[in-house]
Amino acid sequence: MYFFSEFYNRCFDAKRLVISKAALRINLCCVTRDETENDVWNRAQLLEYHPETDQCSLLLVDLGTWQECVPRSNLRHILVPFRQECVRSVPCRLAGIAPAKPEKNGLWNECNITDAIKTFRNVIDNVPTEVEVLDCSSNGSYFVNLFVTTHDTFVCVNDFLLYHKIAIPIDDYKILKPEELDQITHEPLLAIIYEFNLQGELLAEEIKANQIKQKEEQRKKYEEQQQYQSNCRLPCVRIIDIPLLSSKKLIFARYNNWVMMPWFSISTLFNPPLSENTIERFALLYKFSPVIITPLTNAVLCANLEKYITSINDNRKINFHGHEIKIALYSIDCVRKLLLNHHCNKEFIFERLDEAREAEMKDDQDFWEVPQQKQSLIENKKLNEESKQSQIALLKSH
Repeated sequence: MYFFSEFYNRCFDAKRLVISKAALRINLCCVTRDETENDVWNRAQLLEYHPETDQCSLLLVDLGTWQECVPRSNLRHILVPFRQECVRSVPCRLAGIAPAKPEKNGLWNECNITDAIKTFRNVIDNVPTEVEVLDCSSNGSYFVNLFVTTHDTFVCVNDFLLYHKIAIPIDDYKILKPEELDQITHEPLLAIIYEFNLQGELLAEEIKANQIKQKEEQRKKYEEQQQYQSNCRLPCVRIIDIPLLSSKKLIFARYNNWVMMPWFSISTLFNPPLSENTIERFALLYKFSPVIITPLTNAVLCANLEKYITSINDNRKINFHGHEIKIALYSIDCVRKLLLNHHCNKEFIFERLDEAREAEMKDDQDFWEVPQQKQSLIENKKLNEESKQSQIALLKSH
């Protein structure tokens, strides 16, 4: 096959031989570049084409195996002289034996005995082998006895596997299953193509099982979170009105043991309000990672915060994905850094942030239990006292 690879490496009309999407069809005979050696080409048969990725699954007819995720750009049309050459691999199977503990499909590679293939390879590795062909099945596989000579002893591998109870004796003649027949022609599939289809089905079943498992784990996590939130007597949100700025509020969120602020509450502290992307870029710049919550990860907190999003009187974009909302929470330190960076000098806001930070450090539950109205009265009273003190100081100065 040296001339075959040399031709495709030196082909001056390579673009003409590239296979277009329109020319692709199942069982198309073609040529593909080897996945390990770029200057080697292999004859192939198209098994599957995936238009979403523009990749193919191929049967490498001269190697007796298949290759998946092959880019279409690696395929070439095969010339008639190369297609007429004999196939250089012949599908064979050990006659009269099957895995001792097979799974439902009876394949060696899904056998529970992990040493089966390893033992087989150890027996035939680097020793002369002889093959005795006994018969040919309807799907093109040859039933063979395999012999090796090791330590001057002539050994039948079939009998060796039976002796070590890795295999069991069976009758090779059987009626083919419907899945072992071509769906269109109803002719027997080549054994290697049947195994390819079977492995695809097994992989699909495994992916489906993993998806079901992930959904179940997600559901349990959601239920546990719901149960935790319902059993917790503390509110998960604290709202503080900012005096003289009735439209602006400090919204604190209780996330695990942290006191955090949602992005939309941070945004309203600035004039004009900051966008969500601006806040996120600033946080990442100073190594503050936001915490993203959704109805699946923290249903109660997300629902509480979602109520306050609609109360913001602007047209800023809220982060919706389908029907799911995602809310970014930021630490108190991040908010302080952001305010200082924008030269904010509202003492009231910094005092409330300090209280929240202290409550977080001391795990102070009273921070969440103070009723909003009561807290508002306390804050207004404090402001009135400060105003009176400043007026007295002003009068004394005159």
